[in-house]
Amino acid sequence: MRFLTMHFALVQAGASLAGGFIGAYLLQNGFSLATALLGYGGYLSVRSLLRFGSLEVVRAVGYRRGLMIGTAVVGLQFVPLMWAAEPAWFAGWLVCVAAGESLYCPLYHAAMAVVGESETRGRQLGWRTTISTLISVTAPLLGAWLMIRFGAVAMFGSAAVATVLAVVPLGFLGAFDAGVVPRAGTALRAVDALAFMTFAADGWISAGLVFAWPMVLFISFGSSYGALGAATAAAGLVAAVASWLCGRGIDRGQRAVYLNGVCWLLALSFLLRAAAGWSAWAGWVANLSGAAVMALYIPVLMSMIYDRAKRSGAAFQFHFGAEAGWDTGAVLGSLAAAWVAWMCPAMPSLAVLPGGLGVALVWWCIRADEGLGGLRWGAEGRKKAVLF
Repeated sequence: MRFLTMHFALVQAGASLAGGFIGAYLLQNGFSLATALLGYGGYLSVRSLLRFGSLEVVRAVGYRRGLMIGTAVVGLQFVPLMWAAEPAWFAGWLVCVAAGESLYCPLYHAAMAVVGESETRGRQLGWRTTISTLISVTAPLLGAWLMIRFGAVAMFGSAAVATVLAVVPLGFLGAFDAGVVPRAGTALRAVDALAFMTFAADGWISAGLVFAWPMVLFISFGSSYGALGAATAAAGLVAAVASWLCGRGIDRGQRAVYLNGVCWLLALSFLLRAAAGWSAWAGWVANLSGAAVMALYIPVLMSMIYDRAKRSGAAFQFHFGAEAGWDTGAVLGSLAAAWVAWMCPAMPSLAVLPGGLGVALVWWCIRADEGLGGLRWGAEGRKKAVLF
């Protein structure tokens, strides 16, 4: 777990250096908000198709080496982004990030599921989110400074180096058993229905919060990289404390207690973000409060997913299906956000609102896993993943 945490910290450093600025960079290069959101939907669609090819890569090289390759390719995505204003380079970015993430995402989550212990899952996720948010305090400021002072090549180049360096801790990671590598047909048939729906809802939410919101914030700040970096850094500081407290609460069996409050706050955060179109100060308030809510939401969501994956006995197969759900939700959510942005060009902050519709489904799915409502199955069923 220590090596996985070190790996995650470096990946997060690369993502925080440049990830929040990708959408802003596209806007600066002539993309409209709606077009940029369609671009995100396009890369996620390509990622869904390439995921079946990733099965053969994992079968050939194994879990640990597959994770290392996926990390390196994810890091290389930042190279074509330096010249994304050119259609050929933009297409290269779409393919590179889609290929890297199609391999990386299910492998990383499978490793987290089987290496971590269920009894301390909340604390592990709390620390992971805390590390992520602490990095998010300094890295966006550095990314903004690099962008303003030296340009896109310096910022995206630094992000690429940080992410590729994340391969090093994986070299010390021991072998981990994530179950058999399924054939494509088996993977399609053996989808955990509840995990698929949960991740689909999370993907829909992410279309509003991860893709649309940074661009909306950039617009509300007058297209200032410095203001966007400062807002992202401040949000990271607020989120660090919230994630640590929530993780400890989950280990005390309070996930269901946190769930209700988190979902209400998450729904409210969408409304606050929509108000950013009226005032830059509203954008600051929405960004800070929303960061605290997301730091509570992620440990609640992922502790349920990781525990369920571990119970399945085939963590990689489980996450392969769950990631397909996330892609489905994120593609549809991006299309919905793009449609709103196209219909309401004078009020871009409204593009985040469709993502709020996913909150109710996340709440329902986690309650179902806890046996508190929705799908009801017996004690034996809760010990195993429920498969189609």
